[in-house]
Amino acid sequence: MSRKSLFKIMSLIAVLAMIAGCSQPTPAPAPTQAPAPAQAPAAAAPTAAPAAPAAAGGKVTGKFYWVQNSAWHPVHQLTQQSFLEGCTELGLDCELATTDENALEAVVALAEQTVSRPDAKGVAMWAGGLPVFKPIIEKAKANGVFVALPHFPVPEGTFADNAVQIAADTAKYPDPVAKAMCDEAKKQGITKGSVAITENNHNATEDMVAKVFAESMKKYCPELTVLEPVLEGAEPTQAIAVATSIIQANPDIVMGFSTTGGGPTTWAGAQKETGKKLIAVGMDYTRVNLDLVKNGEIFGIVAQPLYDECKGAAELLFKMANGEKVPYWTVLEAPLVTKDNMNEFYAILDRLEPRYRDAKNPDEK
Repeated sequence: MSRKSLFKIMSLIAVLAMIAGCSQPTPAPAPTQAPAPAQAPAAAAPTAAPAAPAAAGGKVTGKFYWVQNSAWHPVHQLTQQSFLEGCTELGLDCELATTDENALEAVVALAEQTVSRPDAKGVAMWAGGLPVFKPIIEKAKANGVFVALPHFPVPEGTFADNAVQIAADTAKYPDPVAKAMCDEAKKQGITKGSVAITENNHNATEDMVAKVFAESMKKYCPELTVLEPVLEGAEPTQAIAVATSIIQANPDIVMGFSTTGGGPTTWAGAQKETGKKLIAVGMDYTRVNLDLVKNGEIFGIVAQPLYDECKGAAELLFKMANGEKVPYWTVLEAPLVTKDNMNEFYAILDRLEPRYRDAKNPDEK
């Protein structure tokens, strides 16, 4: 295999790890999440991000940028509009520095160009925690540009100290999800059976979510048997077939949990195929997934905080540019969404979706 071919393959793998973290609203390339997630601090103590304080009586002015590839992707468009909404509320001058290209080298080049712009005061990067961004963030620091990293938590010190992150803690949020599912099982009178876990693929984030969920399930529902995680994959038809085979192989199954945004469709489809009703939960508040909850086809979805992460990134950049100290990791909640609390997530989509542009995956022929 040539070096060029190998590089293309590695770039593709990295890009798939950056497309909306576990989100899969369409049969797009499967999103996964990258590098080992950091352990969230018990109490996020402010870290002194180096900053030039604003002039007396004024605020730092300049542009704040959002850097991202695969900008065509519906979930990425959600993140972009969330960032811009945060900018609007703060009265900031912001701009999208995005590309529809999926290649890793495209966003790397774009990030490097953006942190070198003379008007740049802050940049939010959808960087996936990838080490290839380390020299770019160091360059940003040298240029006096602050960086916010949403969605992909990595340990403090991974990047230069002009960068902070904002994301949910994958080591914590699966626990209340497991408890809610166990509470529902008890409500339905379920006292025995098995629990299935599926992942898009093995990566640090999904593996952590699966691990914590399994441990919590054993704590809250010790009478149930938790099965080993199985890969459902990215393609919806294949994923449904995987979940269907799990149900057929485990006729006592009572629950299905997926760590990926395609999971709600996976488990809803498998229930239709088998006629077996489960307490099923997957990831992400896409309209398709919310509709599955509303229609009773699945019990709930985990709302990874895409809107809050990206809107919050704008606020973090503004604070740092004006000399304020902020925590290295702003830890957000990823609540379970059921029929009882889904309206606020529909409202986010109702507000932001009309701002999406008509875009297609450039790699689809």
